[in-house]
Amino acid sequence: MWSYLNYKSAENSVMRLLTALFVFISLCCCYSLSPAQAQSRMLTDVEYARAGNKQLLLDLYLPEGAGPFPVIVWIHGGGWVGGDKDGGPAIRQMSRGYAVASINYRLSYEAKFPAQIEDCKAAVRWLRANAATYNLDANRIGAWGSSAGGHLAALLGTSAEVIDLEGNLSNAAFSSRLQAVVDWYGPTDLLRMNQQALPCNVVNHDAELSPESLLIGCAIQTCKDKTDRANPLRYVTPDDPPFLIQHGTADCLVPPLQSQILHDALQAIGLSSTLIYLQGAGHGGGAFDRSETLTVVDDFFDLHLKAIALVPQITAVQISGKKLIVSGARFDNGAQIYLNGERQKTANDEAAPTTRLIAKKAGKKIASGQAVMLQVRNADGKTSPDFRYTRP
Repeated sequence: MWSYLNYKSAENSVMRLLTALFVFISLCCCYSLSPAQAQSRMLTDVEYARAGNKQLLLDLYLPEGAGPFPVIVWIHGGGWVGGDKDGGPAIRQMSRGYAVASINYRLSYEAKFPAQIEDCKAAVRWLRANAATYNLDANRIGAWGSSAGGHLAALLGTSAEVIDLEGNLSNAAFSSRLQAVVDWYGPTDLLRMNQQALPCNVVNHDAELSPESLLIGCAIQTCKDKTDRANPLRYVTPDDPPFLIQHGTADCLVPPLQSQILHDALQAIGLSSTLIYLQGAGHGGGAFDRSETLTVVDDFFDLHLKAIALVPQITAVQISGKKLIVSGARFDNGAQIYLNGERQKTANDEAAPTTRLIAKKAGKKIASGQAVMLQVRNADGKTSPDFRYTRP
């Protein structure tokens, strides 16, 4: 009798977990494509990379006009074990002048972490590599995700140039750096999910069959170092992009405190982060479809992706001898490089005057392994966002 009762208890626990997981996936994948959106220019099942024999695909929605268009990458939810690129709330941004790339990534039953973030990074690199083909602006790329997709969007935002997470899928010469992130109710620190859970929580996040453990490939509390690699907090640096985080106060699956700790970490080092709690909202649902919620997202992307077109941008830095060479976009003939806030003697590269600047002696001021903050300021005072560079 004892064995039978214990067996039934274990069976019931597994069933509760699977039921919760089904709810988790269902809530994260409830968006559909409206008839108006379906009239857009849409390229489906475009291969952006290949992992072994598996094609990694995206759908690309292109607005009318000549471009170049800022880009929003939509990353679906589903507990890292389900969901796909079809539909999603980001598609409406196409009518507002944005290109939208809705991506698939390897799910946890296909590959363990960090495969998922490697795929997301490969998608961003593909967009930059193919920007000219599709009239995309390679200097204005943001990401938006919900739930597990929110986690991946946040991790994508904080882990630019983290070699450990880049992978080797394709287009390695291009950057996976973002200019803006919208995180809808995504997990942050997987090891604290149980600790921070609301009383209505229905998932033991530490269990061997939890979505988090299936992602990492082990019961997460037994492999804390591996699990911590998936924590966006681990990679926060002063050059990370602006964040907008929205989370329901009654979320029974991902604790609202998961968004709070991310917001606090970003603000602690002076980064732009806005956290909005949707009072009484759960894990997704109607509160996130409301016009007032979506208008906040619209305004955020307009500020950080559309307005960015008006200022110079740094996209790459290298040192050759004593020369500090800065590449980017919208540099004018009076542009100056600033190194840790100090102006450097700067000249335009005659071969590429609007995209390349050279400070002939600034390279000797940066030692190997040293991290510095760079800006470009045009003659009219318009200044690029901070760009963090670490000399190899």
